[in-house]
Amino acid sequence: MVRLIAALALAASLWAVAIAQAKVPEGWPFVDYNEAVELSKRQGKPMFVYFGFPTCPYCLYLNDHVFVDDALRKRYTANYVLAYFDIRGNPEDTITLPGGEQVTRREAIKRLRGSPVPAWMFVAPEGKTIMMRRGSRTSVHSFMTYDLYVGTGTYKRMTFEEFLTRRGLREDGEQ
Repeated sequence: MVRLIAALALAASLWAVAIAQAKVPEGWPFVDYNEAVELSKRQGKPMFVYFGFPTCPYCLYLNDHVFVDDALRKRYTANYVLAYFDIRGNPEDTITLPGGEQVTRREAIKRLRGSPVPAWMFVAPEGKTIMMRRGSRTSVHSFMTYDLYVGTGTYKRMTFEEFLTRRGLREDGEQ
């Protein structure tokens, strides 16, 4: 009986560790949020922050239907520091916001508006939020449109809505 209890305890702890590991899109070089803040400043590249949690069905859908696109992965890897923010991580973990302030994960989720998920945001190297969106049904075309706006630096000159209007686009990337 003692062995059975020990085996069940071990299995439960291994399962908990596996669940705690963030589920990020396969093949994407996402790093921890705190690390990404530093890399963004050092490299002078905007951050693409993806908010989710390992068992989020909507995040998994996005991972399996959008983030499988190789051209999208290549563009985002080239143009951004990719950060994954697990909203179900330890709520008391210390998170360093782009401005340098340290807060708990719980507080960071509130301030960054990281929930509900999936959500994502683009953050300029100096810490200013460029834009934020959410939704599991967002298309590859939409993410390519976001890249056209952010990756080219157009966000410094006009709003996203102005960008879409001038190009005759809808947010989903279609004309």
